Amino acid sequence: MKRVPLVILFTALITGLFLSLSTCNTGEKVKPDKTEVIKASEKAERIDTSYKAAFESLKTYSDSLQKELSFTQSKLKATKFKLNQSQIALVALAEKKSDTLSFEQLLNDCDSLKQQTLAYVAWVDSTQSIYETNIVQLQEIVATKDSQIVVCADSYSQLKGLLDDNLERERKLTEDLNTAYKSQRRKVLQNKLLAGGMLILSGIATTLYINANK
Repeated sequence: MKRVPLVILFTALITGLFLSLSTCNTGEKVKPDKTEVIKASEKAERIDTSYKAAFESLKTYSDSLQKELSFTQSKLKATKFKLNQSQIALVALAEKKSDTLSFEQLLNDCDSLKQQTLAYVAWVDSTQSIYETNIVQLQEIVATKDSQIVVCADSYSQLKGLLDDNLERERKLTEDLNTAYKSQRRKVLQNKLLAGGMLILSGIATTLYINANK
């Protein structure tokens, strides 16, 4: 009868102390996936690099088109001036009175009128050609701006998708952490109750042991 309470005493005491100490280490640890974080960071950097390269290329092309357009508009301004001058000369010859002119002067005026008419037609054709070039350049500039918008929209869409994935991963990690924390609290409580029970049992065993030795 004396050995049984002694065995119970040591067993209960050791078990109680073990459970008390193990409560600090109970619970599953949940950590962020560093590999996924690194992959997401690298992907964001690739998207940003690709966006900057594409946008810079389009900007360079747009600047080149702007210079060409400026040159064309200057040329158009000069051509319109020549056209206006030719038109004035042509009208002046057409409205010139021929009643008092000699036959030779009439022939000279006729030749001048022919030359001015040909010059006027040439300036009209040149002006029309420059207008058409101007329109094409404007269309190319608009197309380039549209391409820049597409690049911006595509990069934004990719980055938004990456951000959504990261937010979803963070939400899942938070849920896992909360679940692990609740599980840990339950285990700690259970271990404390078991430890308390074992310590009480060891107290009872001690009391029995002391009473048996009296």
